[in-house]
Amino acid sequence: MSEMMQVWSEVGQLKKVLLHRPGPELKNLTPRYLEDLLFDEIPWLAKAQVEHDGFSQALKDHGAEVFYIDNLLMDVVSDPEVKSALIKKHLKASPLIETEVIDTIYNYLNNLKPEELVSTLVAGLLKKEVQSLKQYTTLSDLTLDSYPFYLPPLPNMYFTRDHGAMVGDKLQVSSMFNPARRLETIFLRFIQKYHPLFRKVDLSYHEEIPYGIEGGDVLVLNEDTLAIGLSERTTEEAIEWVAQKYLVQKELVKQIIVVQIPTKRAYMHLDTVFTMVDRDKFLMYPGIRDAINVYWLQKGKDDRVAASNGYNLQGALKAALGVKQVEIIYSGANDEITAAREQWGDSTNTLAVKPGVVICYDRNEATNDTLRRHGIETIEIDGSELVRGRGGPRCMSMPLDREYPW
Repeated sequence: MSEMMQVWSEVGQLKKVLLHRPGPELKNLTPRYLEDLLFDEIPWLAKAQVEHDGFSQALKDHGAEVFYIDNLLMDVVSDPEVKSALIKKHLKASPLIETEVIDTIYNYLNNLKPEELVSTLVAGLLKKEVQSLKQYTTLSDLTLDSYPFYLPPLPNMYFTRDHGAMVGDKLQVSSMFNPARRLETIFLRFIQKYHPLFRKVDLSYHEEIPYGIEGGDVLVLNEDTLAIGLSERTTEEAIEWVAQKYLVQKELVKQIIVVQIPTKRAYMHLDTVFTMVDRDKFLMYPGIRDAINVYWLQKGKDDRVAASNGYNLQGALKAALGVKQVEIIYSGANDEITAAREQWGDSTNTLAVKPGVVICYDRNEATNDTLRRHGIETIEIDGSELVRGRGGPRCMSMPLDREYPW
């Protein structure tokens, strides 16, 4: 189980992938907390699970071995010391400050079975679940109507792409921009540290990155090049920090292409508007065509990162990939209205399972037809409920191992 894993490509044959099947955390979404928890609508859990199972099966049918975060976590928390450490880390990262509340919650969680603990940490812990275990009444006991949770639900967990990214044989753990998602990366850190699947996988750095950089903004183009989105959720400071690590200190890659996109909720990450679908083909939402800036980062003098802006997107991609031509395919048949409508359904958030073969939502008919006319095979899945969380197949998957070179 602990053989070498690496990702040096966005489109190489997908061999191993990390998922999270939506669970009771979605039942703890209410209209009152939608904005805080980064949702626009409430998915129907039963249907979302059926759709996610279809996504998982499509991955398996096309050669990928699927691993679930929950199962890996249950494996590691079967060790009492790891279980205790995970609970303490989770509580330390929470906004809780009252000592008796923290102690009561710790004891309650520590007595749960592994599967119950993992489910509770993801679904959220209601105040009423531990209220009777406390000796004293606190203000929070009297304000259940204000906020019913001691530990919040994590409904975005099924977007595992954002938790991190494999860069070569190293794991980059994300630094989530929004507080509502910062607890999610704790799970990935514990899996990397304690699960045998990751025995040969080191972290790309052990320090915490400045907020924020998320996996949806990281595209591994080849063994020399990353593309990183400067977006609503990935900042200049975080990119500069990562660039210093990767280009100068570790020399993990030779160049980083920074693609600055409009800072809008609808475009939260680079992969919501731009994904790689073949060795030399990319899919892009045409609504950002004239609204992006491209920067080139590489190692400069005096162990510093040198930044320049002499490239357009196609020029930067051609230089990085070493090809004479790069084709950019525009979603929605390059029609303004159709593209905008299908963009809301994550038409450009495709996941390549091998060169020229991508998984996409079946609802985006015009975009999928456009891909096929450009020689890309589409594996269509139902995602009418999953898409309510504002993410597509790439968002819902974290590749752990891909073939490279092709």
